[in-house]
Amino acid sequence: PEYYKQPFHAYSDGNLSWDAAMEQEIASCSVGARNFPKYGYRGEEMFRTSFDVALQKLGAYVPQNGVVLDLGCGTGTSTRRLAKLHPQAKKLLGMDLSPYFIGVGKRLLELAPKSIMEQEQQKLEVGGTDDDKNIGTWVNTITPDKRIELTVGDAAKTQLPDESVDVVNLGLVIHELPSSAAADVVQEAHRVLKPNGQLWISEMDFESPAYAKQRSNAMLFSLLRATEPYLDAYADGFQDFLYNVVAREFGSVKISAATGRHYSMVAIKNSDRKNVGGEKDTSIVEDTRFLSNGNYALDDTHLNLWESKK
Repeated sequence: PEYYKQPFHAYSDGNLSWDAAMEQEIASCSVGARNFPKYGYRGEEMFRTSFDVALQKLGAYVPQNGVVLDLGCGTGTSTRRLAKLHPQAKKLLGMDLSPYFIGVGKRLLELAPKSIMEQEQQKLEVGGTDDDKNIGTWVNTITPDKRIELTVGDAAKTQLPDESVDVVNLGLVIHELPSSAAADVVQEAHRVLKPNGQLWISEMDFESPAYAKQRSNAMLFSLLRATEPYLDAYADGFQDFLYNVVAREFGSVKISAATGRHYSMVAIKNSDRKNVGGEKDTSIVEDTRFLSNGNYALDDTHLNLWESKK
């Protein structure tokens, strides 16, 4: 689709390049490190765990022999994590529009490299040299899993049969889509989910005080927006997306804070309640991101803009 041909993340060819694909996992690591700086190289693990915990509290569930569809999977970082977290799943299908990302993801599963960062940390803790066997060569340790399949495809037109998967996961994908495409993806998720299947969304929350403050500073937000062509539309359209897209399709939605500036959401496919959402329909949406006193439910642990990670 045309929207995908835009420059993303400072790459002139966006996600349609080997540079973007090769650097995706180290870029993801840097995001985690800035959100949870006190955990060092484990920052990304803490970042992703925050979403896992929030989703679990919201009732996220994969049935025995379930099928999980991971849309916008990139090189498969999220797909591999889902496989590790849900050993009861029969199949985990990662789908991404970029053949470059999928190509790198498939090769990583074949090579199964070890994490250079984990190895460096082990050398600090227990001693060791660069002559050690099985030296780490990648950002993360990759564990092959025959249940994982990575494929090139459009999240809005998956070509999968109706009611064929148990869970659809969208991890940090929606903010990279124009509003119309985001609605199309949610509709497609509803189509391929089985009755009572679940849609999981983990995303940036521009209603959180941390991001709201950053967005109020035009200069600072312009730096962030420069690498994310649809970020303004995402931020401005969140309430419409929540109530008039997700709630109208699914009829049962729960959303909570995952970090001090991100949320997790679980929507359950319930055909009896489809198209009954709408403007601020609290009978459909259970929103616990904010406490009764108006404060965001979780503290922001992100580095301040003037700080550098030690």
